[in-house]
Amino acid sequence: MLCLKNAFLVDGTGQNPQEGVTVVVQGKTIVQVGRDITIPEDAQVIDLKHKPLLPGFSDAHTHLGGSDSLDRPGLTSRFANYNYAQNREAALEWGVTAVRSAGDFTPEILEFRDEVNEGKFRSPRILACGRFIQAQNGYPGYAVFSADQNILDNAMVLVNDQTDIEAEVKKLVEAGVDFIKTVISDDNKMDYPNSVPRLSNEQLKRIADAAHKYGKRLMVHVDDLKDMAEAIAIGADTIEHIISVGSSNHELTDELLKTLTSRDVWVVPTMIAIKNHDAMPGIPPVYATLEKVVREFIKAGVKIGVGCDSGIPFVPYGECVHLEMELLTEAGMSPLAAITAATGGNAKMFGQEHFFGTVEPGKAADLVVLGSNPLQDIKNTRDIKMVLRDGRIVVDKLLNN
Repeated sequence: MLCLKNAFLVDGTGQNPQEGVTVVVQGKTIVQVGRDITIPEDAQVIDLKHKPLLPGFSDAHTHLGGSDSLDRPGLTSRFANYNYAQNREAALEWGVTAVRSAGDFTPEILEFRDEVNEGKFRSPRILACGRFIQAQNGYPGYAVFSADQNILDNAMVLVNDQTDIEAEVKKLVEAGVDFIKTVISDDNKMDYPNSVPRLSNEQLKRIADAAHKYGKRLMVHVDDLKDMAEAIAIGADTIEHIISVGSSNHELTDELLKTLTSRDVWVVPTMIAIKNHDAMPGIPPVYATLEKVVREFIKAGVKIGVGCDSGIPFVPYGECVHLEMELLTEAGMSPLAAITAATGGNAKMFGQEHFFGTVEPGKAADLVVLGSNPLQDIKNTRDIKMVLRDGRIVVDKLLNN
């Protein structure tokens, strides 16, 4: 049993912080949270001395097998070829204890997720869409990856007029995916301003209907606000991105705002990814427009998830979650709201709020101790002193100093 006493608790629910709180962890689970708790005699006690205690952060949009990293030496596993080790370690070092894979090699990502859940790997917990669904000859398989056959075969489901869409969705569900993901995009950033084929709205509706028939939430990649409106119309549960590099349909209508706030749909802006790619040669910048739109979303009460598109170049694993929270505060979120979005909010978006995301009895003991108050300055979320994953200390800069 582990007791963390004298915590300044920011619990991930959005409630105001509490001083002098004790959190009791037994095994992988939080069992008690409060001020007047009798600490068992056999417990390991860590006096936090009023340091902030938070739920672990999560990244709602990552590609865990990103191609810009190498595996750490010493890992003897069939997963070594997929670069997971360095990436999962980076996430943990930054207090990110859960990630949602928005597209990775399959079935490898699903097998890795299962072995993580069995405790065979030190890693953030993983939810995954497996292969995502895109148009034949479309984005990103042909526009970004130049029809690399290995990627097409292992990371994507390609749809044409003859595709039995429900059968393909059923295959993904039977493979064990947590979500279904599809793409609304005809942009070609590698050959701007030319376009590529995209899925028709009829095909998209069939994907959404099949996903929901089999009990899965639907993630939809969009590049602009017109795409977003179409994604909501066909039944998207989460919108991935808002305004991407190379896009042009940026008019925010009252109708779109009303639809977003009246339906149970979440938006994951991936602001850090757009900002860090906003200087592509020959393509007009879009980040200033994106920030304005996110500001309007925040004012209107749109549900915002914290995801980064980590795994693409210039978006570092783990750290990017803190950078994304900073950008959200620049766009009008309070530090408390940004932290809540990256913890309890993301868990709700994943449909996992019963399991993790907040510091409450019965929840997984995924916890982060900070050295300074993030409500005074959101940059203080980077001041990581300790990280617990399933009740086990995986990062310790507190007791070892």
